[in-house]
Amino acid sequence: MKKRASSLILTALLATTAWSGAAYAQQYSGGSEGSGEASRSPMAEDFVLRDAVKPIASPKLEEGEESRAAPITDEAAIVNSLTAVGRSRDGKELRVAPSDALKSIIKEELAAPGDAKKTSTERKAEDPAFTAGDEADRQVFGADDRVQIKNTKTYPFRVIGYLEAKSPSGNYGSCSATLIGPRTVLTAAHCLYSHDDGGWLDEFVFVPGLNGQNDVPFGAYSYETAYVVEGFITNYQGYYGSVVPWDLGIVTLSEPIGDQLGWLGYNNYDDLGDFAANIVGYPGDKPGGTMWRATCSVLAENIGEDYFQYDCDTYPGSSGSSVYAMDGNNQRVIVGVNVAESPNANTAVRINRAYLEWINSLNK
Repeated sequence: MKKRASSLILTALLATTAWSGAAYAQQYSGGSEGSGEASRSPMAEDFVLRDAVKPIASPKLEEGEESRAAPITDEAAIVNSLTAVGRSRDGKELRVAPSDALKSIIKEELAAPGDAKKTSTERKAEDPAFTAGDEADRQVFGADDRVQIKNTKTYPFRVIGYLEAKSPSGNYGSCSATLIGPRTVLTAAHCLYSHDDGGWLDEFVFVPGLNGQNDVPFGAYSYETAYVVEGFITNYQGYYGSVVPWDLGIVTLSEPIGDQLGWLGYNNYDDLGDFAANIVGYPGDKPGGTMWRATCSVLAENIGEDYFQYDCDTYPGSSGSSVYAMDGNNQRVIVGVNVAESPNANTAVRINRAYLEWINSLNK
């Protein structure tokens, strides 16, 4: 894969962020396998995978387009960019201002040297839940090495789901998403808000562990609220590269299904070096509603301050999939969210100090 870390010159605080994991270790969010009880969904009998639904297109990140965006260095503008803006199921507009902790991070990082050296720790483990017994039947690089997850009822696969939404023009689209708390789902902002289609999507439905057209093991769940980073909306300059650093979204569900199903943990690492990226989601080039996984190596040279790139095979519909690593205790930890395609690699927004705090402020 072509080295691109130095070529993505990003446009705000996220471009100046250097992580200090030790100082913020208490913010780490661990995973949970839940109670193991079957979840009971009021939509369990009603949900039907729509034939007309199309995977939400993965944005294209063209070579060099990010550097055209003017950098944002004003502290107040950065704070505004990291406001959480959203909408509720009944159509109310929502705003959650950055917390004092997030404002402190912004101030600290603006004062920190941008070229601070970071240590690098290898995390090369593939998720042991990716068993050799799974059978592989293409954005795809080289041979298609994705493998179908056939038992979606086990942890961690039951906390990963299919996210469906209705666009302002009335079309239905799909992405992937992951439970990170009892009622909180992590995904990409472009799965919730479309610049090309006129704004907010609606009617979000999360289907954990969906296993094809006729296997909905835990039912489906409607949303209560949806949020994106305000910079994803206000910093848009007519092309995706101007907002890729802010392509992060949160959906709050109407029920605490994570209490039964569990959720994945997430964290930032100042020493995120070479690691094995594990990605599980619902690519649109596979049979409808089937779950697929991929693993690939992410090299330290392709890890930026606010994003990283890899050659894991993805396809529209995989947008919003969590990218997770296995930590030193063999725990699954989300370190980014799959968001975009480019000619030589696919891209994930990285969970850094600012985003760790942003997610924590919305996690329920």
